[in-house]
Amino acid sequence: MMPMIGRLPRTALLLVVILAASGLAQAGPAAQPGTLTVAYPQRVVSLDPHGTAAAERITIILGRHLFDTLVTWDPAAKRFQPALAERWRSVNPTTWEFELRRGVKFHDGSDLTAEAVRTTIERAKTVRGPLTPLFASVTAEATDPLRVVLRTAAPLGTLLSNLTMLGIVPAATPMTPAFGDRPIGTGPFRFVEMVRDTRVVLEANVNYWRPGIPKVRRLVFVDIPELSGRVTALETGEIDMTFQLTPEEIRRLRGSTTIKIEVGPTFYTRFLWLNASRKPLDDVRVRRAIARALNISAITSSLVAGIAKPATAPIGSNVLCYAEQPPYGYSGAEARRMLAEAGYARGIDVEMKWNDALPKEREVADAIVGQLALVGVRVRSTLQPRAIWVDDLVRLNWDMNLLGTGAVTGDADYSLGRLYHSRARRTGYVNPELDRLLDEAASTVNTAARCRLYQRVQEILWSEVPGVFLFESLEVYAYRTRVQSFTVPTSEIFSLSEVSVAP
Repeated sequence: MMPMIGRLPRTALLLVVILAASGLAQAGPAAQPGTLTVAYPQRVVSLDPHGTAAAERITIILGRHLFDTLVTWDPAAKRFQPALAERWRSVNPTTWEFELRRGVKFHDGSDLTAEAVRTTIERAKTVRGPLTPLFASVTAEATDPLRVVLRTAAPLGTLLSNLTMLGIVPAATPMTPAFGDRPIGTGPFRFVEMVRDTRVVLEANVNYWRPGIPKVRRLVFVDIPELSGRVTALETGEIDMTFQLTPEEIRRLRGSTTIKIEVGPTFYTRFLWLNASRKPLDDVRVRRAIARALNISAITSSLVAGIAKPATAPIGSNVLCYAEQPPYGYSGAEARRMLAEAGYARGIDVEMKWNDALPKEREVADAIVGQLALVGVRVRSTLQPRAIWVDDLVRLNWDMNLLGTGAVTGDADYSLGRLYHSRARRTGYVNPELDRLLDEAASTVNTAARCRLYQRVQEILWSEVPGVFLFESLEVYAYRTRVQSFTVPTSEIFSLSEVSVAP
């Protein structure tokens, strides 16, 4: 009856409009054969692989379907694998030579060439996005049509890791953000359309260089930011797949006979930063007391079970050069003793700022406040709008800050060097030994030698506590049983190029 329409949730009405506009509602709730429909919680700002949104998770995921990189990182094998570059070698510590795959075409029909690689690197340096610092010291020379030489100003141990983020684009690609509206790559899917805040539609690249890939004719990402709307759409069959579920939704969906739930690792770590440039947190004994006062296992099991596990290092366990650290050791008595030893027998007063962008962040913040109160650490909890929170974060205008980040490249340097070198000015913590180790690691080409340096870096961070490392995030994938051959990825960045769908 018509009056019932007025009672539909706003999300449901939005989904009806989305599906009708994309042609997915023509046969009722079931998706078209050969079409895989995915709902994502994050808005797509741009599809430019080098632009200002290049480090956003959804931009990277979509980029994995539109673009290829020279090399990829295989976390299971712990080594780099060929992609657009069939082979490569280090000529000397500052010079690398890459031989490109023959016969690869861009979506516009143009050939993959060394010149395209050269101009891609120049573009990444020019458009001023989050990838710009990764390639600031890199110059490229096309020595013949299928051979490119990369030179770095100094030895750069992270070069191959950085290249796993660099989507290669045609040589004539403009140095403007407009490219993100109609991107062209060599990936398994080609761009069809993007309707902002509604959907992104991709179709199979029938000339893809990997035989038999992709497996579906069309890939549609629909924007449903509300979790309840995504779960409802999944249950009714209006979408095939979604992710970033809460523990409550996981428990509910596990009883479904038409939906599968799988959990996988991520590169993402959540932590409580402690501003070491402010009293009383400039005293390592106070920082260590806070770490000992938090029962991280209890918080994990009661609030984020199924979507996180206790952190065992400053970086995720599947990040290159991860080194496991011993537990902090929860002890309220020991925390109070450390505070008294530091001259704060009556406790301390601090403010914790946070933003609710991460799952269960409010509940985690409340648990931290409650547990610290038991040892005399009185916390004023301040939830901030994201824009204000980011501004305060970068200005070090906080005592404690609850947040998280991922090692997007899968390399330890992306988190450790970017966040904890004193020149980064992110935590107020300054340690000349740490800076030296990070500089040496970044300039070391040999992977085993780099990892030995990063192991020591992680030991220092764990002991000196510029932050209490809380959780290693897990990703939850929920999909209908018609989705076939989905393999849980080794990070939160997934590809659907080898997934098929049953009619």
